Amino acid sequence: GQSQLVGSREVSGMGKVVSFSINHQAWVPELEVPFVVAIVELQEQAGLRFVSNVVGCAPEAVSIGMPVQVRFEPVEDVWIPLFEPAEFSNSGSAA
Repeated sequence: GQSQLVGSREVSGMGKVVSFSINHQAWVPELEVPFVVAIVELQEQAGLRFVSNVVGCAPEAVSIGMPVQVRFEPVEDVWIPLFEPAEFSNSGSAA
């Protein structure tokens, strides 16, 4: 069975793209196309996934397995979590 012990805990915001779609339809007039909707698996736990947009790169640059990091964008009175390509340190691992 599934655990009933649920709660919140802080995560790094680092992950990888496990699936994505490049959308060319502007569903509302202010939406810029094309845009990427992705499923991102967070690095803290296999199967811990988040659906969001990938920004900060050309849509064609997004790929399965791409390392990403969260960034928050203000929209009216809320902050929206988006993902962008992860920055790398000299060691080659995500910073």
